[in-house]
Amino acid sequence: MRSMRLIVAAAGCVIVGLAAPQAFADCGSPPGDAAAQVPDGTSATRDQMVAAQKAVKAYDTAVRQYTQCLEQEGESGAKETQVLAKDQQLADRFNTELHAYEAKHKGD
Repeated sequence: MRSMRLIVAAAGCVIVGLAAPQAFADCGSPPGDAAAQVPDGTSATRDQMVAAQKAVKAYDTAVRQYTQCLEQEGESGAKETQVLAKDQQLADRFNTELHAYEAKHKGD
């Protein structure tokens, strides 16, 4: 009876061990479109700019986790290049709007 439990337990460990790489293999793309959350710097409020900064940082963190996952899975390449380019475009857009915001509020 005890040996049967050990066999069942060992089989369960093997199944879980085989399933784990499959669960991790699907890295999934970074969620959401943070670009939609970047306001026009010439008309945005401070709260809107702070919220946009948080969204951009959260997206950047998600991109870093995604690219690390791709690298661990040996799937880096075109996927990684594409998402990193999108992340850079988002950062550039936010910085442009931030400069516009700062120029408008200079001396406030």
